[in-house]
Amino acid sequence: MGEQEQGVEPRTGALSSVLSAVGRGLTALARALAIIALVALLVPVVARLAGWEAGPLAVIVSLMPWVTLACVVPIVLSLLARDWILLGASAAVAGLCLWWIAPIFVASTAEGPVALRVATFSLANGGADADAVVDLVREHDLDLLALTELTPDAQERLEAAGLDDLLPYSAEYPGEWKYGTGLWSTRPLAEAEPLPGFTAQAIRAEVGLGGDHLTVIVAHPESPGVFDHSGWDADLVSLKAVLEAEQGAVLVAGDLNTTRDHRGFRQIESYGYVDAVDEAGAGFLATYPSGTFLRHHVPGSSILAEPLVVIDHILAKDAGIVAAEVDAVEMPRSDHRALVAVYREP
Repeated sequence: MGEQEQGVEPRTGALSSVLSAVGRGLTALARALAIIALVALLVPVVARLAGWEAGPLAVIVSLMPWVTLACVVPIVLSLLARDWILLGASAAVAGLCLWWIAPIFVASTAEGPVALRVATFSLANGGADADAVVDLVREHDLDLLALTELTPDAQERLEAAGLDDLLPYSAEYPGEWKYGTGLWSTRPLAEAEPLPGFTAQAIRAEVGLGGDHLTVIVAHPESPGVFDHSGWDADLVSLKAVLEAEQGAVLVAGDLNTTRDHRGFRQIESYGYVDAVDEAGAGFLATYPSGTFLRHHVPGSSILAEPLVVIDHILAKDAGIVAAEVDAVEMPRSDHRALVAVYREP
């Protein structure tokens, strides 16, 4: 009996040593992975904090909402590793990201009558479904519609679909491929004009709002390349110059090719412009890329086809109205969702 007990004890001790070694190894692995994850997250976080957007950073910064979600990874790994210093650092980064994103979930109060219904939509190089655009106007009872990537062919199809019957006033500047832009309205447009200095056509016009007038600007700055941002930088400089100089009530709509985390967009906000999504507390309403083709033709692709970034915007300054409802509407044959905003009197 004594010999059996002596045999069991060494085997139990050996198993305990093996399990202990495995535990230490897993802890070390969790710590190493947590460090790697935290360092990877610090790249976009520091870039956003410092306003660094050189090279791929401009694209990476546009994914900040997803970076916020990914902060869960180093937090969980730090807990598994029982590394409290690493946990504190991970939690601090997560807290900063949450501070940046929190405004889109906090709504302003607006219970007055509807003052304006606005939508902006990219026609995807003119290839979007014209009937769907008209349906969007009808279903949301729109007062203003800003369309980017307006081609001559798309202009003809929109007219044939009945857009001018619903929105009889317009300032249309079609162009080849992605360079055309248009603005349609239920209210007369005054002093409509194209704005120089942009890669794609930009428009400025005035419409009536209550007893006053509202300046409406539709813009479509160039998108940032992975390495070359020259067109994007130049267009944003032009847009900021135009918006900073505007006085009185202003509304801006279009595919601005910037997110709320980009330095240029934050500078525009510093001029007093308020993003409709932020004001309505609408949350994360990604508009690009809208993978409608994948969703309808590739089995199991629904999650992968969801938009990733918010680059379509509607903003207002000193207009005396508040964005109360905002929605991103999926549209056929376009890589963008339409952004629809309902403004109410305060």
